[in-house]
Amino acid sequence: MNELGIICDIKGDKARVAIGEMVTDYLSVFACMANSYAVSFCPLRIGEQVLVMPVRGDLNSGVILRGLYQEKHSPKNTDNNTFNIHFEDGTHLEYNSQTSTLKLDVSKNINITCVDKFINAQNHTTKANTISLKASNVSVEATSISLNGNTQIAGGISTSGKGGGSGSFSINGNLNLIGNLQVSGQISDSKGDLTNHTHACTCGATASPR
Repeated sequence: MNELGIICDIKGDKARVAIGEMVTDYLSVFACMANSYAVSFCPLRIGEQVLVMPVRGDLNSGVILRGLYQEKHSPKNTDNNTFNIHFEDGTHLEYNSQTSTLKLDVSKNINITCVDKFINAQNHTTKANTISLKASNVSVEATSISLNGNTQIAGGISTSGKGGGSGSFSINGNLNLIGNLQVSGQISDSKGDLTNHTHACTCGATASPR
């Protein structure tokens, strides 16, 4: 006969179950997946309510069927459109099929290791105190790029037009340069050409720029 009980001792993937005054031997636990395709494991916890299913009438040769709610381990969200998992550290995973929304709240870290990652989204927003990106090369393709805030670049800047042609660099504001300025073309300001201008010398002659 099947019996309800409480897990009272754990050893790896097996557990002992208290059924009234009786305590079973270490029994195997039904797993969601346990084959060559995939092996899953959800840690056992003392105090978890389970069903012991005897084999050939012997509870000590039986198996444990998990997943019975109890008062202190009841579901936090019973919405008929929502699949959700709440972990003991506060991490929460939820999917709502009515709104087609996947929500993941993680208490601390997310670590992802893969060969390639591709994200296809209409909009992407990242909010963080600090973002660190390490890569051999970074390529950004966009119609326009806006940087709002102070920007520090440790390295050179080169500009070119589409397809490798000539490009331009515009600054709306002041330019403070610490170092030398080298140009291959002309320099001009609001008063005219500074490269080919002439000026009068004190001797009365006209001098050209160097």
